[in-house]
Amino acid sequence: MPRLATSVLGSIALTLGLVACSPPPTETPPVDNAVHSVAPALSDDAADVVIPDGVIGTAELTSASGHNTISGTVVITAGGDGFDVALKDFNSDVPGGMQLFFSPWSETTTCLADMYNFSFGKLSTDADQLGLSLGDRDFSRGDPSYYLTAVITASAPGTTDPDGCALTPRAFGTITWDVPDTRPGLLAVDTGIRVGAGGTTTADAAALSYRAVAGDTLNDIADRFGITDDDLGFLNPLTSRQLQAGDDLNLRVALRGGASVPPPWT
Repeated sequence: MPRLATSVLGSIALTLGLVACSPPPTETPPVDNAVHSVAPALSDDAADVVIPDGVIGTAELTSASGHNTISGTVVITAGGDGFDVALKDFNSDVPGGMQLFFSPWSETTTCLADMYNFSFGKLSTDADQLGLSLGDRDFSRGDPSYYLTAVITASAPGTTDPDGCALTPRAFGTITWDVPDTRPGLLAVDTGIRVGAGGTTTADAAALSYRAVAGDTLNDIADRFGITDDDLGFLNPLTSRQLQAGDDLNLRVALRGGASVPPPWT
């Protein structure tokens, strides 16, 4: 069974609840019933697109340095009730076991394997790895394509590397996805401040992100932008703790995952 690395934040799901650990504002945000722009109707879950069975992603592994030779192909498949991963034609001259991770950031990110990753556990060296599970169909709200990079590391590193990373990447592979738009028409449009959603947005033609304030709830934030709670979770797959004042929530499908959350080391 797959497991999340111990340094990873939770289960990649937004947690409903009131903002905690921050004092309430001295004044309640005014309720603004005026519609500042036309919001789309709330998303209908039945209209969501299910990723069809078959190969939905691949990544060719390339050694991270000239000291070791690692190769293989990562193949991600949708089928039945879940998403499966296989590591084919895997070869490595690194002594000891290896681990495979999926990361939401590009291979140029420092300490890529240390946080916000999905771990498939210890692998055998020089052997195909079949039947690795990325989770059921509900994993990541049905669309895991925010993961950008497959990463191979040694299983039991003795010390941190020169960059201070606990897990030194030994090989990378950019994941090429072939998945449909699973939430066609999903667009967050700001309809104005109200109780439970009194924060501010950054925007161009439409809302890009939302910064929470004390007293906000995820339900009210979703309602403010004309989307569902589940849509808000889909847009923020790396958010796994209770909402706090000052948190930024992504509101664009194109910025889902690592595109909207800065890497832990920059």
